[in-house]
Amino acid sequence: MARIAGYGGSVYIGSQLVEDCEDAWDEQAGTGVTATADTTDYKVGNASAKFVLTADALVAISASEVVSSMDLSSYAELLFWAKCSIALNAADFQLLLDNTALCASPENTLDIPALTAGIWKFCKVAGTFTAATAIISVGLKQAVDKGALSIWLDDIRAAKAIAGVKSWKVDYVFDVIETTGFDSGGARAYAPTLKGWSGSFEGYKDGAPLTIGSVVGLELQESSTATQQYRGSAIITGLHPSVSVDGLAVVSYDFQGTHGLEIPTA
Repeated sequence: MARIAGYGGSVYIGSQLVEDCEDAWDEQAGTGVTATADTTDYKVGNASAKFVLTADALVAISASEVVSSMDLSSYAELLFWAKCSIALNAADFQLLLDNTALCASPENTLDIPALTAGIWKFCKVAGTFTAATAIISVGLKQAVDKGALSIWLDDIRAAKAIAGVKSWKVDYVFDVIETTGFDSGGARAYAPTLKGWSGSFEGYKDGAPLTIGSVVGLELQESSTATQQYRGSAIITGLHPSVSVDGLAVVSYDFQGTHGLEIPTA
């Protein structure tokens, strides 16, 4: 079994909201594409952005949405939720970021990871965002003809490493309830119910603190290897600054994960 050196770890926070996906993407819709807001199937907020593609949908931009101008040049990745009605390979669909309307000449074309049919996945796509200085349009592009399908997106956030962090931990637990009956033979019996995750990270103060109560995209890296990272949506629940006369200003945070946690596969 491989050993992982702790110095390769990091914490990435997706605090910059790019698109909340709370309403239908209406800047444009491609041939054979219907964009709606799905208020029954979502991960964050009250809705997700849903795109229904018929067999006539083109290998082209499926839809795009106007967003308030934002500078993403200092960020390193996007974190977001995605789901598809059929299985997708990596790069079958792409996210677009553009400084011009209608995603006419994207600054970034980012491959959406592989998706399992009918399962929400918390996705990470890394990129070089130095040209993304005034993003005003976000798009979804079908890069490979997949036939008729539906695809959902939710809570797209730009993320970057939090400077100064020196440690993190996560608690991933399964709740159980007692099911002991007369037929249990005198031994207590239990059944699993709900799973959840929470944790904390700490380090040296570097810039303004995170806002407690805020929903963020969170990536906890064991290393820079993509298979050695925990990812999910979380709420910052605690802020604990401290300072001593003979030391540096230190800050620690508590977080509560919400919905599923993407765990390492290696």
